[in-house]
Amino acid sequence: MKGIRTMNKMDIDDRIEIIANQLDSITDLIGFNLNVSDIRKSDELDRLCFLNDYIKQLTTYLKNISDDIRKKE
Repeated sequence: MKGIRTMNKMDIDDRIEIIANQLDSITDLIGFNLNVSDIRKSDELDRLCFLNDYIKQLTTYLKNISDDIRKKE
């Protein structure tokens, strides 16, 4: 694996985009499972919804970083 110092901006951008896409897939799966699950209104359901929303925020943040890197190239 390349060290961060030897990676160029496009390598970093590509890795960030891959991570963001993987997080998107995770939120899709969590959302689907929440919709079909038998979990009723509870603290556990609230925690899962919070986690899903937090992952979506991280994904947006990573995509914004990736876009900023591309704009500076």
